[in-house]
Amino acid sequence: MRAADALVKIMEKKGVEYVFGIPGGANMPFYDALRDSDIKSILMRHEQQAAHAAEGYARVKRRPGVCSGTSGPGATNLITGLVDAYMDSSPVVAITGQVVRAFMGTDAFQEADIVGLVLPHIKYAVTVKDPQRVLQEFVNAYNIAAHHRPGPTLLDLPRDVFMEEVEENYDIQPEPLFNRPLPEPDIESIKQAAKLIAEAEKPVLLVGGGAVYSMAGKEILELAEHIAAPIVTTTMGKGAVPEDHPLVLGVVGMHGRVEADLAIVESDLVICIGSRLSDRAIGPAKEFEKNRKTIHIDIDVSEFGKNVRPTVSLPGDARKVLGELVEYTKAIVARRPECQLAKKLREIGEAYEEYMMAMDDGRVLHSWKVVSLLTDAVPPDTIVSTGVGQHQMWAQLFWKNRTPGTWLTSGGLGTMGFGLPAAFGAKAAAPDRIVMNLDGDGSFLMTCQTLACVADYELPVITVIFDNRSLGMVKQWQDMFYNKRYKDVEYNDRTDLVKLSEAFGVEAVRVESYDELLKAVMRAVRTNSALTVDVPVDTGELVFPMVPPGRWLEDVKLPPGFDLSQRIVAAGRMST
Repeated sequence: MRAADALVKIMEKKGVEYVFGIPGGANMPFYDALRDSDIKSILMRHEQQAAHAAEGYARVKRRPGVCSGTSGPGATNLITGLVDAYMDSSPVVAITGQVVRAFMGTDAFQEADIVGLVLPHIKYAVTVKDPQRVLQEFVNAYNIAAHHRPGPTLLDLPRDVFMEEVEENYDIQPEPLFNRPLPEPDIESIKQAAKLIAEAEKPVLLVGGGAVYSMAGKEILELAEHIAAPIVTTTMGKGAVPEDHPLVLGVVGMHGRVEADLAIVESDLVICIGSRLSDRAIGPAKEFEKNRKTIHIDIDVSEFGKNVRPTVSLPGDARKVLGELVEYTKAIVARRPECQLAKKLREIGEAYEEYMMAMDDGRVLHSWKVVSLLTDAVPPDTIVSTGVGQHQMWAQLFWKNRTPGTWLTSGGLGTMGFGLPAAFGAKAAAPDRIVMNLDGDGSFLMTCQTLACVADYELPVITVIFDNRSLGMVKQWQDMFYNKRYKDVEYNDRTDLVKLSEAFGVEAVRVESYDELLKAVMRAVRTNSALTVDVPVDTGELVFPMVPPGRWLEDVKLPPGFDLSQRIVAAGRMST
């Protein structure tokens, strides 16, 4: 049969349910084969959105999401989404068309070297010129996308290769390079790590995105509860453990919870689980390394020492490694009583929340209150996605994740427009669950065309737009670091977001009060229907806490009037 038909057959065998993409001349044989398949193909409105939708699907389903584009611009439009998937370790497989082999290298119509373009930011990419390699290369790419540290892969297929006859063979295994065994720590390293835990007076668990993908929440809580240690997360680690647990202090970093940042500042040992330890999470690595030891658990050994030199490195899957570490720790450390550090820090966090809520004078709607109210208005297993900007930071500060794996955001690349297509892909993966996209007006306008897919395919997503008529985060930086010299950050009121949504076939409403917001959202939840909510928020809001770029976590800026030192004294003076 044609290579295109055989490719679709092996995709079915692998359990592929959806292909998010756009057909064109070079990948048309692939779409022709999909017509006779049970795989659902989703016609997106832009290839970047196809890649983000595949990301959303992959993160919820915990298996590779598949996207497709034609040669040239169709393939290059996928790049932003693929780099986003690489930075956030999301398993995505891209299938692109390419000009026929005889024309390759001639600057033919819609020719682009997509493999050369993406190679620095992808796990594996190949142009398949031999039709007999198509099935093997798909198996390789599909397996390696989810194996080891997850990430994106790409198969580039010339149009004439799709059309060549191939032998049917669906009992194909990944080649050895694509199925290497997972790394494992040696017993002596685990014993050394357990000894560090036993000696530590203020251990803290720092949880990253690797813990989410590994589903290591149970082991994280077991260790933290046994040694009475606070838990903080990175932006990508949010939701690895329920955020209503008394030891969980929230997200750490540039826009982290004040109590979470203080936990790292106060610590003498940080147990890092599946985290890149990026600058946005911990600030300058040299400051992080001062006065504290580190245990770094990661499936990717190249992360050890890349940013922070660990005292002990434990390579391997977070869930498995933690399981072993817990057993060795229990053998030498008696269960510790209530964590006084976490208790004091939570008091500071609660005081901060009370202070923020008291700032609501009723004149305008405030983002932090919108997020807090929405958290309590939807089921605990609601999947929430975000765009990128101020609204994203408000969400990571005030949205309380109660179910693991329900937080979707663009952490590493910070891609505006991620929220809506990722939510759409998540809804395809979990049609029976509520999916809500918390978006900024700037991010929303970048990928709003996905609303057409929400309507066409009856995969309802609730989108709440934090509408401040500006690129809020850029405006905040111009406010704080460029003497309020605003430039190209404010929108006019000409674009009616309600009418825009309705034009795509999705019901929309503009709300003027918190009650109107909750009534609209709760109705959409009850009926499982698509809805866009335009929420006009304070145009002058600045997101706090904020640690200026390049500064240590204790150099945090807080809202005017909130005296952190006074709160520390009130909670019981800590060492710093």
